[in-house]
Amino acid sequence: ARSTPSKTSSSKPRPSTKRTRKPKRSFGTYNRRLLRNINSGMSLSSKGTNVMNSFVQDMFTRLAEEAGRMCRHSGSRTLGSRAVQTAVRTLLPGEIARHAMSEATRAVARMSA
Repeated sequence: ARSTPSKTSSSKPRPSTKRTRKPKRSFGTYNRRLLRNINSGMSLSSKGTNVMNSFVQDMFTRLAEEAGRMCRHSGSRTLGSRAVQTAVRTLLPGEIARHAMSEATRAVARMSA
């Protein structure tokens, strides 16, 4: 006598669906655009892109955490531009902080105009 495999609770066969991986978020495209604006003849290797991506993510995390601390300290529940400005001044050294502030002010003015 031939043994038949036992059936599971659902008698319908499962459709074979492949799982798609969630795309990894990266700043690579923005880094390339920025490099093209600065010097169109240069390119960035994949290792260089990884280093830049890691750097940008690290700075974003540090600034967001510091700005969140500023909001918590002041009792505000909204993360505003003032908290981000203070976080930039706190984390970045002198001339770089001033340059970042002027670029941010220009970007905000460009977006609101």
